[in-house]
Amino acid sequence: MQTRIKVFFFLSLYLVACNKTKDYNPDSYLTAKEKDAVLTSVLRYVVKSPEGVSPSDIFKPSNDKYYQEKAKVCFLEAYTTQEDYFYFLITQPAPSLTEKRHATAGRFKLNDKGELIEYEEIFRTWKMTPADVKSRSLFLFDLLIKGESLEPYYSKNKGDQYIEFPDDRTFYDKDSRSWKTKI
Repeated sequence: MQTRIKVFFFLSLYLVACNKTKDYNPDSYLTAKEKDAVLTSVLRYVVKSPEGVSPSDIFKPSNDKYYQEKAKVCFLEAYTTQEDYFYFLITQPAPSLTEKRHATAGRFKLNDKGELIEYEEIFRTWKMTPADVKSRSLFLFDLLIKGESLEPYYSKNKGDQYIEFPDDRTFYDKDSRSWKTKI
């Protein structure tokens, strides 16, 4: 019996040592106020803008209430920093007859005054059940942070199981901060 306990103990230590998954839990890095600030900084890009509002008008104070309501149903699922970038993973409700969500992962950079100077969305998942979107998007986020290719998880390779955008036709345009279709 003593030997089994020792084997189990050393096996447990080995498994913990081999687990190289980084902690991306926003609570490990940010206070509630800081999490809210990250969410509010990128939410105007991540969610669909109000009806009739152009991309140049999304920051007008008249749209604040709309984005405050959206923030109530969007979740900052993962967060980390790497070099000068802040990486995020946000899930939000997706239109469906049953409860579905999709995730958007991206990164941004701030200047010395704390102003957003660079923003990029790196992938957006297909809509899935909340449990699937969370597990699959966290898996993809980990690959992203490790610098591994996400292409094996694009639609052309995995169908509608992982990444909806980018694909062969859709790309993220950093200048306009929006997804665009190739002509």
